[in-house]
Amino acid sequence: MFEDLVLFEYLPKILLAIFCGSLIGLERELKEKPAGMRTYMLICVGATLFTIVGLHFTEQWEGVADPLRVAAQIVTGVGFLGAGTIIFARGYIKGLTSAAAIWMSAAIGMAIGIGLLVLSMVVTLLIILSLLLLGKVEYNLGLKGRKKYKLTVTLSSDSLGKLQNLIKKAGRCDIAEISGTEDRMKIVLDCELTRTEKARLNRAISKLGGDFTVTIE
Repeated sequence: MFEDLVLFEYLPKILLAIFCGSLIGLERELKEKPAGMRTYMLICVGATLFTIVGLHFTEQWEGVADPLRVAAQIVTGVGFLGAGTIIFARGYIKGLTSAAAIWMSAAIGMAIGIGLLVLSMVVTLLIILSLLLLGKVEYNLGLKGRKKYKLTVTLSSDSLGKLQNLIKKAGRCDIAEISGTEDRMKIVLDCELTRTEKARLNRAISKLGGDFTVTIE
């Protein structure tokens, strides 16, 4: 009796969790993100199995066991996994989307565990479409995709050292030309930046102080 229950009720949920988790992980892995198919699959299946176990506890010990306690621990545990994919480098944060996708994979797994199979499949497809389409929108708007810029900065010689430090922090800028006099320098930078990074670099240069001009091509 119990084996039949496992085969016809629980096993399809586990297989669906494998499919949904792997689908989200495939999109992330194609974009070379920290977590891939196996990670998302395991998270989704784990959340499904924990939810099934929590419901099974409630059936066995009705009035004593609370499946919401298991659900709460799933959310907490997945939070630690998501935090592991977030990286702070060169002044900005990377991995937030992957962390959110991990969190969402666990939510889908929990939904599968309680029997919301159709909803889980629809939400999985919506997540995949959102990640693909919104990524293209961000690229077309210049928010994520990198473009080449030529920055010409004219400033006093005293600020040259500060500018060089900013260039190192920017990470994707190279000095193409330096000219001028002892008091006044002209620096041409070849940069490959997103629109956000370009605005951040422009603001940082404006805080150098002194008499300077910036031209962006």
